[in-house]
Amino acid sequence: MREQISQLIHQFETVGATDVHFIPGDQTAQVICRANGGLNEQSSIPIDQYRSIVSHVRYEANLKEQNERIPQSGLYPLEENGMRVSILPSRYGDAMSWRFYRAVVSDKVAAGLLDPEDDLIWMKQQTHGCIIISGTTGAGKTTMLYSLMASMEGKRIISVEDPIECSVPGILQLELNAKAGFDATRCFEEILRADPDWIAFGEVRTAEAARLTINAALSGHVVLFTLHAGSIAEAMLRLRTLGITKEELSVCKKIIHLYREEGNVRCTVENLQALAKVGS
Repeated sequence: MREQISQLIHQFETVGATDVHFIPGDQTAQVICRANGGLNEQSSIPIDQYRSIVSHVRYEANLKEQNERIPQSGLYPLEENGMRVSILPSRYGDAMSWRFYRAVVSDKVAAGLLDPEDDLIWMKQQTHGCIIISGTTGAGKTTMLYSLMASMEGKRIISVEDPIECSVPGILQLELNAKAGFDATRCFEEILRADPDWIAFGEVRTAEAARLTINAALSGHVVLFTLHAGSIAEAMLRLRTLGITKEELSVCKKIIHLYREEGNVRCTVENLQALAKVGS
């Protein structure tokens, strides 16, 4: 079964897929992949074969069968990087999604998209505040996050990830484990005692995560995090809806917004403090 799954993964990687979604039906499971930001139906799989795939993926990703009626997520091990697995209960059984981790740990990604002086040198000079990486699904937020961490030589960087997507030499990478009591709140409490220059947070999805990142920046650290948003304006609105006040937003210094145009990753960078002055 692992060989069969490897063949499927290779098939999806060949078309440049970042995400694959399996939607079970009565007789077959529909297979849809996301490549270059768009969704395309690939094929369908007989339902019995699909259920065997789900069972094997559950085992490899340490997802328990007895929890099959609740949402679950885990990491499926691959030879290079990894694959995040998400499972949701549906009418016809487990609906499964795969997200491929191909984050390349290289400072070249950041250097190729950002201005060396206005962006990269500026970031290295910062001692506190938030730097946001925003974008939609598949825009390259995670790749940019890792690339920026690799660019900040001479900095003590601690990352908070859920899960760790790939290894970054010289970075202390921590993985959240809420079941073991190591949630985001506990993690930040310990990090702030560990003398970080930079704190990198995977993706801010909740009010708790937003509050923790802002508070860490207010305590005198540079905090780098990603945010799912379609534009810079939407990213700011998203933080407001997560409970961050206008005054607290002043700690956010710069936003890097990534998007795809004709299949290529593009980047817009805005100085948020300058925008705040214009709007005040």
